[in-house]
Amino acid sequence: VLLAAAPLAAARFSQGDSVQVTGVITGQQGRPLSDVRVTFDATLSYFSVRKFQGTQTDEIRRVPAMTDAAGQFTLQWPWDSYFNHFELMVGVPVRKARQDSLVELAREDITRRLQGGSPVVASLVVSNQKAQFVAKLRELLASIQSDDERRVYDEMGKPDKVERVVYPGRTEVSWWYFDAGRVYRFQDGHLEQVVPFEPVKS
Repeated sequence: VLLAAAPLAAARFSQGDSVQVTGVITGQQGRPLSDVRVTFDATLSYFSVRKFQGTQTDEIRRVPAMTDAAGQFTLQWPWDSYFNHFELMVGVPVRKARQDSLVELAREDITRRLQGGSPVVASLVVSNQKAQFVAKLRELLASIQSDDERRVYDEMGKPDKVERVVYPGRTEVSWWYFDAGRVYRFQDGHLEQVVPFEPVKS
């Protein structure tokens, strides 16, 4: 037996009304995070008598946005009374094994904030550790210049570890993929060697 939870914001909006969600994404030091993805997730939450706990359906309605140079974002969602639980998620796409997946940086439940009507203002703070992850990812992407590096990144995705050694007249870079058991060695952007080793599971 399922008892559906009543939408908290139902009295505020009519079906199809445009709901604006806006805010800013920053690190713990207050520095804005630009060009990160913000996703508004709408789901149906209900109480299951059989399980005697709250749960959610698998159906999700998503609206994406990107932050600007000041870390600000704005998105619009057409109100649908079917949904009653709303969250904001901040993430960055990361390439891994020929596909991109979204790495979550922060998440916040904004269901009660919709009771105040539109616009809904929500500011999320990303931890220092995850902000550093974004910085290192962008540093890696900016360093990829050669066709060999682009090809390996497309096939293998983000390396687990990057080693860079600068010699007089040349630079050697090693990309380590522990799960795959391979290290790719580049010299001045050209792939020189692929060294296999016993895979190390994360």
